[in-house]
Amino acid sequence: MAKKAAFETKSKRVHVLEDGLFITDAGNILGDTGGRKMRIRGAMHAVLIESLGEDDGELVLLDAGFGESVPETLEGRYELRREKTLLEAIEETGNSPEDVTHVVLSHLDPDHVGWAINPPSFPHATIYAQRGALEEAKNMPEEDGRNLAVKSLEKGVEEGWVELVDGDGEVAKGIYVEVRAGHSEGHQIVWIDGSEALFTADLAPSKIFLDPDIIAGVDTDPEAARRNRIEVLSEAEKRNAPVILYHEPKDCLVKIRKSGKNFEATPLEN
Repeated sequence: MAKKAAFETKSKRVHVLEDGLFITDAGNILGDTGGRKMRIRGAMHAVLIESLGEDDGELVLLDAGFGESVPETLEGRYELRREKTLLEAIEETGNSPEDVTHVVLSHLDPDHVGWAINPPSFPHATIYAQRGALEEAKNMPEEDGRNLAVKSLEKGVEEGWVELVDGDGEVAKGIYVEVRAGHSEGHQIVWIDGSEALFTADLAPSKIFLDPDIIAGVDTDPEAARRNRIEVLSEAEKRNAPVILYHEPKDCLVKIRKSGKNFEATPLEN
């Protein structure tokens, strides 16, 4: 597991939290592995953002892990291991799930939405998701898992605790979402405090994907994923912004630099 990670921008304190590890066949992530039997590990690093100085009352969570357990439709494909839950990790920051005011979902894969779509995990929060992600999820096959969030999000829209976003924009003070499709329709990355840090979610979820030519078997538009990954990582290097890699088990908080056709990650000391 990664060591506890936190850093500060000019007006935010950013906590990189753990919700455990999953273990799965490599083919579930990378697609065709040429007949080789491989198992890979992926972490789930949600991000909690609180304001420094004068309190604006906003406590923002980016993505929300698997939830209490792996969904029934994915049992047997994913093994979940954790020492503590995301809710317990939030408590360790001195906050509580009841304090969370905004939950931003990068997309609707079950390992990103679990705690958010099962209220009352965050009873005082508004959930933000892209309308395009929801529309895509409605048409996904059951085994994909993305459609598991549909009923909860539609219920949330009706009851007022889900807000659907159309495109780029600021969803909380200093929290800017930018649509970068490829892994899924409506997939959104998040720039924190203007451009001081970047949450890439599943556009560049771990170090292996710093090679733009590595395409996930679950990417719905591989060419868009490759193009957007290059553009976003290049921008992070230009801005010298820390990058949070959601699925990287160890060094999930890094600085990015270009190296030939690929990118390299240097762990950020904190």
